Amino acid sequence: MIGLHWLDIVVLGCYFVVITAIGVFAAGRVKGVEDYYMGGRRFGKAMMIMFAFGAGTHADSAVGLAAQTYKLGMAGIWYQWSQLFNTPIYWLLSPIFRRARCLTTGDLYELRYGPPLGILYAFWGIAINIGLLSVTLFGSGKLVEALTGGGIPVHWSVFLMTFAFISYSLLGGLIAAVWNEFFQGILTIVMSVLLIPFLWHAVGGIAGFRLTVPHAEKFFRMTAPGEIGLFWIVMVSMNQVLGFIAQPHIMSNNAAGRTELDNRIGFCAGVTLKRMCSVGWAFVGVLAIAYYGYGRIQPDHVFGSLIRDLLPAGFGGLMLACVMASVMDIGSVLVLSTSALFTRNLFRRFRLTEDQHPELLISRIFSLFFASASIWLALSFRDVPSAIRFMWELLPMIGIPFWLGVWWRRANRFGAIASCLAATGAWVVGLKVFGWTGDAGLPYVIAFYVIIGLAFGVIVSIMTKAESKPLLDRFYLTINTPIGQEARLTPIGNALAQAKLT
Repeated sequence: MIGLHWLDIVVLGCYFVVITAIGVFAAGRVKGVEDYYMGGRRFGKAMMIMFAFGAGTHADSAVGLAAQTYKLGMAGIWYQWSQLFNTPIYWLLSPIFRRARCLTTGDLYELRYGPPLGILYAFWGIAINIGLLSVTLFGSGKLVEALTGGGIPVHWSVFLMTFAFISYSLLGGLIAAVWNEFFQGILTIVMSVLLIPFLWHAVGGIAGFRLTVPHAEKFFRMTAPGEIGLFWIVMVSMNQVLGFIAQPHIMSNNAAGRTELDNRIGFCAGVTLKRMCSVGWAFVGVLAIAYYGYGRIQPDHVFGSLIRDLLPAGFGGLMLACVMASVMDIGSVLVLSTSALFTRNLFRRFRLTEDQHPELLISRIFSLFFASASIWLALSFRDVPSAIRFMWELLPMIGIPFWLGVWWRRANRFGAIASCLAATGAWVVGLKVFGWTGDAGLPYVIAFYVIIGLAFGVIVSIMTKAESKPLLDRFYLTINTPIGQEARLTPIGNALAQAKLT
């Protein structure tokens, strides 16, 4: 009835039993706000690796990459490899999030610039998370639609997946999400390579590919003229550096571990593991050209259709379980980081009590609004690659103030706000006035809004009053003070309190 073999349904049912048990067990370990949002900062290297891998790897990653390599050849792999050169930077930046001793990235912006930037980031971060979740839901929905042969259309799968992850995140918080990330990560790795031998046999290997596809060698080139070239790779890589720290869930990715080293190894190894899995997704998309014929199938359906057509009964259910796990994991993480931004950086400014229980209640209620907005946006996308590009372009606007604040002491709140607004305006002008759209226009619009954003941030900061010395001293001392050496922070904290009183 829904395009699945009975064995697929059995496998999917077993998955739900397992993850429900994980959620119920995790719920018993949530004792307060830090447990709910940060898992008590108790996870070791192995859990943090799978947490970073799972939080950054979901169905739209495989669907979008396979779609691009089906259209452009191996050059499409840069949709995932654009972050390949940034891993050393991630290693250096990771301790900042742990040492900031914050629960949200909004708290970090407030620590550097004061309350106005905490509020600005809260609104922007909520918008970012709505976008991230909508892309995940849309890509996953496309995969489910292909796996079931249209038996479960995109809109139905989006609603079903939303209900599943909302229930899960409200139940067990970040603890449940991280445990499920470990389970989902193993499934994702298996499914990333499982399809290749079946597809390789079906097309007759490279020899069969050459016989079937005219000018086969062009599909194995690492660039695509007019679409993805060296300029594209450089600009998108830079864009990822600016934007990765702006994602609200990066705080938990880099601060939920027991130690700085756990966080560093966890995040960098997790994103590297994703880059490795992306080779399999890209190769599948290229081989699909020989199996289906070039342009004869909707690109977003390539990955799911191959699983349905080539793998034995039961594997479709396993893939659906993998899809559900990935959506539930990233959905839970995004729900938690979004509700944390709302309650801590917006709601808490108006609350009348320090009791944490109303905050947790409000957080869970706000999750429903967040999910509704994400569903609306997910159903408005046309295809997965364009949805991914939308998110790439949205992130750096609020990321530019972070980089200015970390590397330039003279940056102030006025320059930070100006940089964000100017970059956003430049983005709109680039798309609507200059027509820089699609892969061909992507590097140009990135260069335009980055240059404009940085210029306005620097000029406005120079022309306006600098931040107070105690505020700046506290920020830089905090991010340079390892966990366990908090005694160093007391004098500057007292100085800041005195400055506020006077």
